[in-house]
Amino acid sequence: MLFEIVKETYLRMYDALALLPDSRINFLYILTIFVLFSILTIIMLAVKKKIRFFTGIFSILLTAVIILICIFYPYVDMLYAHPGGNPADEVASFLSALSDGRISDAYDVLYGLEPGIQGDIRTSLTNLYEDQNAVMYLDYLKAGYGFEYTGEMKVNDLTASVPVRIRYSDLSAASAGIDEMLDVKLDEIVQSHTMREVYRDGSSYQDWVVEEAYRTAYEDVLSSDPVTATADISIDLRFENGRWNITPTDELLNILGGGVCANPSSADILYDKLGLYTNNTKSSILADLVYIPKLYSIPETAVCGYMPDDAGFHELTDPFMIAEATAGSEHLIGDESLVFDPNVTFATGQKIYYYADDSIFAIVWKEFCNDCYCNFAEVFIADPSQLRRKIAGDTYGYGVQMYASQLASQANAVVAMNGDFYKFRSIGLTVYDRIVWRCEGTYLDTCFFDTRGNMIFSYAGELTSKEQAQQFVDDNDILFSLSFGPVLIDNGVPKENLNYRIGETMQRYSRSAIGQIGEGHYLMMTIGHVYPYRECCTLKGAQDIMMLKGCINAYTLDGGQTAEVIWKDKPYSYVDWGVERTVSDIIYFATAVPEDDR
Repeated sequence: MLFEIVKETYLRMYDALALLPDSRINFLYILTIFVLFSILTIIMLAVKKKIRFFTGIFSILLTAVIILICIFYPYVDMLYAHPGGNPADEVASFLSALSDGRISDAYDVLYGLEPGIQGDIRTSLTNLYEDQNAVMYLDYLKAGYGFEYTGEMKVNDLTASVPVRIRYSDLSAASAGIDEMLDVKLDEIVQSHTMREVYRDGSSYQDWVVEEAYRTAYEDVLSSDPVTATADISIDLRFENGRWNITPTDELLNILGGGVCANPSSADILYDKLGLYTNNTKSSILADLVYIPKLYSIPETAVCGYMPDDAGFHELTDPFMIAEATAGSEHLIGDESLVFDPNVTFATGQKIYYYADDSIFAIVWKEFCNDCYCNFAEVFIADPSQLRRKIAGDTYGYGVQMYASQLASQANAVVAMNGDFYKFRSIGLTVYDRIVWRCEGTYLDTCFFDTRGNMIFSYAGELTSKEQAQQFVDDNDILFSLSFGPVLIDNGVPKENLNYRIGETMQRYSRSAIGQIGEGHYLMMTIGHVYPYRECCTLKGAQDIMMLKGCINAYTLDGGQTAEVIWKDKPYSYVDWGVERTVSDIIYFATAVPEDDR
């Protein structure tokens, strides 16, 4: 410590020299010459052994120190190395500038400069990457600083330490927030524009989409209250050159840089590092860009689906080419397994058709299964709104009936099947457009479809009043219902007792059923009289086939001559007697891609 004090004293002599009068300066020169001459004389005398060298040197230096003290005597208080001032004031000045967002002033205090020496860093021209992003990052950084003292200041001679907790904007958390927000902004842009406006090709965005999404993402994040981090540190000070100076440690400088700019030793360097960080962060975020498929839906109030694209209809000439047929529909199929199996026994000479676009994949085929001639339509949809019901005249109770193919054409259906033919009988519970129109639920099971596309069942006798039924519809967000039945499969469990009031359950009869396999995944089936196959099946036989095909829910629709599958706007399945029957309603699947979005 003595060495430190002596060192500090000699350093102060330089400050005192400027205050000495010329006479004392001249005397200082004379003293220097005298000391040098005396040292040479002592060396000569020591060589001749007339004096001891160390004794002589000590005497000369002691005399010189005494004379030196006399020269500096009026200014001796400047040479005595006792710390003056309060180190806490320096720390408070630094922290106050920081918490006010005056980063330049904080750096001035940190390096012992007069406030304002560095100027406004926002006008600095040293930053190669200067842009609006960097300015917003800087504003975000400035808004997050704060502090509190966590203990007593300690002073030890020429050093001091002040324990504080500093709060600062966590720029890495801000970048993570921008990364997360980017997907939200991308989704908003994608869903509010047509495909050709958004996508360059099938797997990349137009440049303006990326730039707009990133701009709005960082503006939302960086204009909000900062996400902050805290660091408990000790601010160290040292008394030098007549004042207390803060030691700019790496830890303190990293806090100034928001935890991501390493050791910015000046405000200009901090801004440069922020610019570089901004540029690199943007590159990193956009490099991990997630391709967001456009989401489609059909408005609930629409009376029909969008017109399917003629280019989307195809014939599958080889069942084993199914992988090629489903290519591009992976986002619809997901983890689901296809019911369509190229290894089954297909009906001889019958064609397999499929339709595919960004919102739907549908395939129809005819198969010999369990001694029955079956017509299947497997459908994957992107949105539940694509599963729809069409009633003749689009008005409940409309007096005119139509062919299922006519209704399918009016609805712009990709694939359709007969409904429950609600006008044929007066019993059953009927919901259309969320309204309970008929409630005679004593005898028939009811299949409800909610806004998520799920099949929900109520059994005969469970809902017997209109008020009770409407409450059920409201509670379960039901869009429409089918009233024929019975329920074949409920949550993966086949119904055991299939005795039923309608539907010729025990006879070999043309059957019609719809099933749900998974979310957005459905199977429609009809079984009809087609030579030379065995004539139709009982209700139990239809249940067995729907179980075999993997349905978790399945429900019987009107059979006989009513049962038919419609592909586009023409019957695909053979209809009893070879002639379509006029009906009151169909169930259908439609594309949700508007014509101007292809």
